[in-house]
Order: sequence, then structure tokens, then C-alpha cells
Amino acid sequence: MDFDKKTISAVLLIGLILILVQTDFYQKNFMPAPPEATTVIDEQGAIEKTVRPLPAETKETLVAPTLKKEVFETPVISKEGVIAAKGAGEDVMIETALYKAVFSTGGATLRSFRLKEYKGTQGEIVEIIGQDGPGNLSLRFPSKGDTTDTGLFIFDVDKRAITLDEGKNQASIEFTLDLNGNSQVRKTFTFYNDRYAFDLRVELLNMNRVVDGFSYFLSWRSGMASTEPDFNLDMEMAKCFTYQGDVEDFGISDEADAETFVGQTDWIALRNKYFAAAVIPRSDKGQSAIFAGTAVDVGESVPFKKYSFDLQMPFTQKDKRVDEFTLYLGPLDYDIVTSFDVGLEEMMDLGYAIFRPFGKFILWSFTLLHEIIPNYGFVIIVFSILVKILLFPLTRKSYQSMKEMELLKPMMEGLNEKYKDDAQKKQQEVMKLYKEYGINPLGGCIPMVLQMPLLIALFSIFNSTIELRGAEFIWWITDLARPDTVAMLPFTVPFYGNKVNILPLFMGITMFIQQKMTMKDPKQKAMVYFMPVFLTLLFNSFPAGLNLYYALFNLFSIIQEKFIPYKIRSIEEMRATKAKKKTKPRAKYDYKKRK
Repeated sequence: MDFDKKTISAVLLIGLILILVQTDFYQKNFMPAPPEATTVIDEQGAIEKTVRPLPAETKETLVAPTLKKEVFETPVISKEGVIAAKGAGEDVMIETALYKAVFSTGGATLRSFRLKEYKGTQGEIVEIIGQDGPGNLSLRFPSKGDTTDTGLFIFDVDKRAITLDEGKNQASIEFTLDLNGNSQVRKTFTFYNDRYAFDLRVELLNMNRVVDGFSYFLSWRSGMASTEPDFNLDMEMAKCFTYQGDVEDFGISDEADAETFVGQTDWIALRNKYFAAAVIPRSDKGQSAIFAGTAVDVGESVPFKKYSFDLQMPFTQKDKRVDEFTLYLGPLDYDIVTSFDVGLEEMMDLGYAIFRPFGKFILWSFTLLHEIIPNYGFVIIVFSILVKILLFPLTRKSYQSMKEMELLKPMMEGLNEKYKDDAQKKQQEVMKLYKEYGINPLGGCIPMVLQMPLLIALFSIFNSTIELRGAEFIWWITDLARPDTVAMLPFTVPFYGNKVNILPLFMGITMFIQQKMTMKDPKQKAMVYFMPVFLTLLFNSFPAGLNLYYALFNLFSIIQEKFIPYKIRSIEEMRATKAKKKTKPRAKYDYKKRK
């Protein structure tokens, strides 16, 4: 593929613009630097979480909850005559092999959910519940003139703590709220030691006295916490999802927004980069999914996206209504979310729809290889070798085609000179020349085009696969999901930043050597130098796993070009081959033999 002066100038201009937006001048004037994060220490001196300081006007809505005993208020009577005690409630502690959870008797709600197997930036176990805690898994009932929100009332509870282990794999806890003496809401949670999912059973007794209408709502109010050091990317991937025959998503940019999806609802969920919170109705489908999002300025270049949702459930006017749900709070692990068999994996980022089959294949390959090879870094090495072997016939044909086209270069230059004033005639003569010597002008490009879906899918997988989060390789590469930073510069280099990463440099060097070996056209000389430098700058912020794969792929391409011989036809052989194809007799069809 030839690059003329205009193309090269356009690429250079785009590169300069991208570099400009990374300069200190641009960052200072248009993207103010965020305040530094602080660390919250619990009563035992252990690190709880890392918290970014908030503007004064937003602190009340985002400050982390105090998970301690609160003073109850006296019973109150609402406009609908609902009688119950209001207050923040007491903590109820749940611990399994996988997580530590904190529920509250205030609304029988979930206030904290920390995953033991995943660490934050300071080594603390990851908290996935949003910073303001209350309101998750509360029930709301339409009442005459208002809504009865059970999240405001104090429930009775039959246990104050549950601890599960190998000897005790399952346990339940029951929250009960009496309203008007005769109406009752009962929420029973069942937990399992070996899974992130737990069950919720909702029993509504004589609630037709309270509920005005034919539905009620299961709500989530706290959003999800940001769990990654790359806050921008975490917020970019933060969204809500629902499944109503097909997956629907809801997201905001920098303004508050809301949207309702009406229809039979199989599940409702929200996610950030690596974790999700999902509600799956089991006994009956939901009627609609209602989402709301608020963009909160927390001093970062992008706002914190706080999402909430309401799952509308049917309520028949009966003395007793029972609904069962499966709740999942945990990692976006493909094997885990597919095990629910409701399409929950559709909210995972496996690339655009056209590339998702490639993404699933890559994820499946990684999982299979990891069963044999415990280190994901070596899994990437083996995978890159397998991909190179798989694509070898295509790349060999590409190299052969490019080499043979170089032999026609003197003839091409002659045609360019002869028909320099007649572009149409020149194109016709060029195609005639290709045909005469049996050359496919796209032979060098087709293999590259066929590789693109795989490369694009790889980008999505490496950028969002939780298996690589915190996965160590060797030496300085301690997290394949993050850049392999070895040093910090005291200044910022435009577009490159101030982090010195080794793998992007290695990738750029291998790319330069590969292009130097394959590009012989003087018109493409600028691209030989520009593209490796440009991609090195671009890839400096990419995950180490992705840079490792691209660097290895380039390295194996160099080895292939250098040490694997190719049979390149001479001018005479190309002409003879074409002539032989023309004179080859056509096979006759024997009709008698058929009979």
C-alpha cells in the first residue's frame, strides 16, 4: 500500500494534535489536575479503602457510611397510616470465603460488599458498593398519594452475624418489618460459602392494604465504587444493563439522566470496569427496568458516575405474594456470569458485536491454557505463538506477494512516467501488468485485513478481562492489566506522560525492525520511523499484557521473515506460470461415465 505526501502529512497532523492535548499547557488550562487520594484506616489500623477528596457540595451524598450501631427513632405514622420505627439501623455482618458483607436492619439493605480475592491500589480488599452505602435492595411500594419506601424503616432480624466456612457452607438470615400490625414484609437472604451469588426471598403478607396498584420495586441506590487506579477508564466502562429479549444499556456522560425500559425483564445490573451487581428474578419476570444516573464532580478529568436502578415486579392483590431472586455481586468473570444461563455475559466488554466471536475464542483459549500454565504471562507467550502458527499461511502469502511486486517496480515506474497525465489509462495498464504476471495487488493487504478482527478483539480482552487484573508475570511486570511502570519522570513528556514503561519500548523497537525489513519503497520511508514512535507513545498507557502480546507478535514476524525461506518467483517464472494457466486444457465431462 503506497502512502503519498498528503497521507503522510495527514497522519503527522493527527499525531501532532494528539500530542498537543497531552502537553502541560493543555492539561493545566483545560483539564485541571485532580487532588491526591487519601487512605481511610479502620479501627484496627488496617487499610479500608482509598478515597478521593470531594468538593464540599457533594460530600454529603458520597461520603462512606459509618458501619456502626445507630439510635432508632420512635415509631411514626405516615400519610398512608403505615406504622413502623424509622432509623439508620444496626449492622449485620456476613463473612464467607469470598467476601465480607455488611447489611443493615435499616431497610434490610446492603451497605458494604468487599471481595477477599481482589486487592485495591493500597493492598486493601476491594469494596464494590458505592460510597454512600444505604438504599441497596430496599423495597418500595406505590401508596395513595406517595410511595412507601421500606428502606427508611427498621426491620427485626433473627441473627446479627453469619460466618461461613468449609464446615458450614450455607446459612440464611431473615429480616421482618411489621406495618399497621397486620401487614408484613419479610426478606430472607441465603448465603453460600463458595460463591459470590446469594438468594433473596421476598414475602409480602397482607400488603394489599398498603400497596396502591399492581407492582412494587426492588431498588439499588448506592451505585458502584471506583475500584481501579485508572479512574477515567473505570468511569468510561461504568454502565447499567437490563435484558428484555435482548440486552439494553444505559449510561451517562457529564449530566444527570434517567431512562425506563418497559418489558419482560430477565435481569437488571450495573457494572464498572471489572465488577458487577446484578439482580435476577427467578419466580416471576420483572415488568420494567428504571435507571438513573448522576455525574458527580470529584476533581477528576471525568465525573464520578453514580447509578441507581429500580426493578419493577408484579404485585397481585392477594394476601400473600412471594418472589425469589438471585443476587450477584462479584467479578465480571466470563465462566461465572455465563453459569447463570440468563445472558448476563452480554454486559461484558468483548468488543463490538462483529468481533465478539473472536473475543469469546480468545477468552476461551486463555482459560484453557491457564489450566495448564499457571502464569498468565506465559499463557500470552504461548497464545502469541499459536496465533502466529495459525496465521503463518496468510503472512507467508503476504510476504511472497510483496516481494514479487518489488520485481515489477521498474515496470510500474515506467507506466507512471508514460501515463502521468492520464490517471485512468495508467490504472488500466497497471491492472493489465498485474494480470499478465499473475500478481494480486491486494495479496499483501488481505492477510493484514483478515488479522484485524483478531487484533481488535485482543484489545478489548486485554483491556477488560479480570483474569489479568493483578496477574504477575516476571521481574518488574507485576500486573498484566496495568502498564509495567519501572520509573516516574520528574516531568511530563507530551503524549507519553511521565511513566517509563519497558514493554511499549520493546514493542516499538520490534515494530521498527519489522517494518525496516519489509518496507522497501522510498515513499514509505517516513512511515518506517513515524509509526513505531507514534505507537510507542500511544501504547505507553496500555496494559502490560497487551504490549507483551504485540511485542511478541512483532518478534515472531521478524524471525519468520529472517529465517524461514520463501520461494519468490522470477519475472520469467511469473510470466511462464500465467501462460501455463492460459494454455491448460479444460477438463471434459464424461456423460457416459455418469450413466
